[in-house]
Amino acid sequence: MNRKQLTAVLTLVFVSFVMAQDSPIVNSGSYSKVYRGKEASFEKAVTAHVSKWHGEGQWNQFGSRVISGPMTGQYFIGTTGHYWKDYDERKNDESHDKDWERIVNTYVEESSGQRYYIRVPEASYKDRRSPMFSITYFNSSPAAVAKKLELIKKIKEAAENTNYERAWGVFLVQGLPGGNYTAVVNRLNGMADMGPSKMSWFEMWVKTFGEETANEMRDNWYNTHWNSYSEIHQLVEAMTTPPSN
Repeated sequence: MNRKQLTAVLTLVFVSFVMAQDSPIVNSGSYSKVYRGKEASFEKAVTAHVSKWHGEGQWNQFGSRVISGPMTGQYFIGTTGHYWKDYDERKNDESHDKDWERIVNTYVEESSGQRYYIRVPEASYKDRRSPMFSITYFNSSPAAVAKKLELIKKIKEAAENTNYERAWGVFLVQGLPGGNYTAVVNRLNGMADMGPSKMSWFEMWVKTFGEETANEMRDNWYNTHWNSYSEIHQLVEAMTTPPSN
């Protein structure tokens, strides 16, 4: 099999994984650049919108403020925990759509457009809602995406073995131009969680699998993406559907 054929096969596997679904693993969201000076009014308008149309038992919505990274100052508005069919079956009343259109037209200078984040449960570890989170986007070839996912699954095994105290989610991203993106979302209780954990991934790996393969793991981590960038988000609770529990 030549390289072109291999790439085609790996792309097919990637797409098949994204589309195959037997649990609510589809999430979506978009970045919004709000006109300077209108941030408080935007938050107030979205809060009122969520209170009326996105309460418990309704289509959920979250809002976060980006506080570091290339999108600093923008908002990330989205929804979580769906099947693909939910998007087809969703029914909005006209007043909902008009209100959201009014908010966008009044306050949003620029939007990234909708992106889809398909959670990979086998690679995610204790993933949960959190008041803050960091997102690192990794741009890779289709072959490297598969390799990185397998590597993260092994790191998850090490985390389980060592009772790692933090949590992360792994997502395949659709709708982000310029490559094949994997997003790793680290759940944060606050800025203190940006500091070192009790045990690094490297140390967890050594304790679980031995020192012989640890350096290879580290090399594989950096060799399975071309580039990456990170952001820190602060959840805006008022712009977010309250937790069901």
